[in-house]
Amino acid sequence: MDCTEQMIQWIECSLIFDGREAEFARLLEKLGSVDEVLAAAGRTEKAINVCAQRILSSCGDDGIQIITQADAGFPRSFFETIPPVLIYAKGDTKILSSTHSVGIIGARRASRYSLGICERFASALADKAVVVSGFAAGTDQCAHKACIDAHGKTIAVLGCGIGHDYPSGSLELQREIAAHGLVISEFAPKTKPVPENFTRRNRLISALSQKLLVIEASDTSGCLNTVNHALQQGREVYVIPPNDICSRRYAGQCSLIRDGANIAFQPCDL
Repeated sequence: MDCTEQMIQWIECSLIFDGREAEFARLLEKLGSVDEVLAAAGRTEKAINVCAQRILSSCGDDGIQIITQADAGFPRSFFETIPPVLIYAKGDTKILSSTHSVGIIGARRASRYSLGICERFASALADKAVVVSGFAAGTDQCAHKACIDAHGKTIAVLGCGIGHDYPSGSLELQREIAAHGLVISEFAPKTKPVPENFTRRNRLISALSQKLLVIEASDTSGCLNTVNHALQQGREVYVIPPNDICSRRYAGQCSLIRDGANIAFQPCDL
């Protein structure tokens, strides 16, 4: 079997087991190869094979790399959670193996105080660690931009496919991150986002982050889902002190501090 045919099989598996990555991992461990997994899954739809070929071709055209669980460049830290079947990547894939990385996360509609803190921390950490975030509006994009402005490396973990314009108007930032770091996604290029994609994305943000910093979080913030993944993966969690302990905007931070999270007053605290 040539490399192209094998890669098509990996892409087929990513399509068939979308949302069932744990099942794929069990089958791969038991059966030992993707062709055996496909046989066990009873693949019969030609449309899936055609779709996989189209994805592979478009990745080649757009300079997107495909990294599977069998590749040396696949982050070992992903096996500390439910690993994606594969990831799509655009940019400097070498930084996936960085031994110094900090995840920076926070609210989409963050306060001016929080965005200022985010910019300060991301800028200061840029020459010491790879800055990882989820490319969402607000805190995430602030962290990516501040890291780039400080000439650092950043990884954006998308909840949609590479090349899809989400958040709207962000394609240029995607390109900029790819030029100064890396954009990755477990979803095929140009896949539109759905709400559950962002929850799935969170486990990869924490897996890539040796330490996780929460800039701003309410009591219903999706950041808390990322924190839960981080704790399960044995990561250190840091929290910026809330600007107002009576505001629900910062209620998630207050809860994390009450539960024993580290407090970060200065970038050097990380």
